[in-house]
Amino acid sequence: MAKVLLIGYNPPHFVPNIKIEAAHYRTWQFLDPLLADGHTVCLCAGARNETGDQSTMPAKWQGYLEYQPIAFGHRGWVQQLQRVHDAFQPDCVLAINFSHCLYTTKLQTHAPMWMDIYGDMVTIVQAAAYRARADRGIHTSLGFLQRVLAKGDVFSGCGLPQQHMMVGELAMAGRLNHRTFGYPFVRTVPPGSPPSPAVAIPRVEPRNLLATQGIREEDFVVLWCGGYNTWTDVDTLFKALTVAMAENPALHYVSVGANTYEAPDNVYTRLLALIDKSPYRHRFHLLGWRPWSEIPTFYRESDVGINIDALHYETIYGTRTRLVEMIASGLPVITSLGAELSYLLRDRGAALTFEVGDWQSMGEQIGKLAQNNALREQMAHTAHEFANTVLSFAATTKAVREWVRQPAPA
Repeated sequence: MAKVLLIGYNPPHFVPNIKIEAAHYRTWQFLDPLLADGHTVCLCAGARNETGDQSTMPAKWQGYLEYQPIAFGHRGWVQQLQRVHDAFQPDCVLAINFSHCLYTTKLQTHAPMWMDIYGDMVTIVQAAAYRARADRGIHTSLGFLQRVLAKGDVFSGCGLPQQHMMVGELAMAGRLNHRTFGYPFVRTVPPGSPPSPAVAIPRVEPRNLLATQGIREEDFVVLWCGGYNTWTDVDTLFKALTVAMAENPALHYVSVGANTYEAPDNVYTRLLALIDKSPYRHRFHLLGWRPWSEIPTFYRESDVGINIDALHYETIYGTRTRLVEMIASGLPVITSLGAELSYLLRDRGAALTFEVGDWQSMGEQIGKLAQNNALREQMAHTAHEFANTVLSFAATTKAVREWVRQPAPA
């Protein structure tokens, strides 16, 4: 068994009362299978303005996991990380998410290094530049990416499109040379569905949480969970929900999440303005960010989860973690087509889909599920089975689990 130094965000268990991001889930996705395989893992975790609490560590991790909170970004963090590394003496290093891959470039080590970049950084930076209406920071970000690409021995991303993108980025960084000819630099680690307890399909437990919002047992609940980012198409979302609500007076929209960036004209603020003028505004329940500990209950008490994107490069080369969270709880989903994951879910029968910007089709898909209990139950079973097999943490991390058994430099 190997000694693995894993550098990333805290897994959700250690920060259950804050806003949980995809980066927290990604660390969990890598950590859980490595511990299950019997490896000893030293987790160097942290993010700005975040304090982890290991008292909530799952029992199955105890004895295999050494937890070392690191004050990334604060004075002395580089020395702190180096001391942990030197004391642990790892066989390999895993850095999870771009920010922590960049932190890891400061580490002095001879251990082989796996770097996971969850979503393409260049396209994320482009989306941020579009939001800011300025290109400031692009060249700095490209410099950061060059550091990461120069340091890693093997890289992974969220899907095959990103894998191809990363090969191109490595080529531009000079890593495709005579010494690395034929070497598989990049692997795919698709978004994984977190382990979940047995799910009752159809739902049997009462809607105690949603009842506080005036939602009845017989109502049909459309759930949004996560951030409203630059690529969230709120206009199409609002039009589709308006059509569906006009046809079905029992249909409610529940939103758990809010804007992911501060700007006067962010998409979440626009959605609030649209809802404020709607004749159905009493059926829109925008609850803001909720603690991670509450999220499973929202999944269990809802009827369908939704995801909607605008079409640009981040959508194509990225993924949507909220979808795998939802199906892990047996929640069927409706999503726009764009990210690789949307096609996988559609082809498996775990999702209904629509083209980007097609609010009429989206509204029709919502109405179809609201009116067809048999279809909804069939999709729920399919979604849960897909989550617990092909998209399980263990299955999606097969490539990294095999590498950790015999880590080697590029």
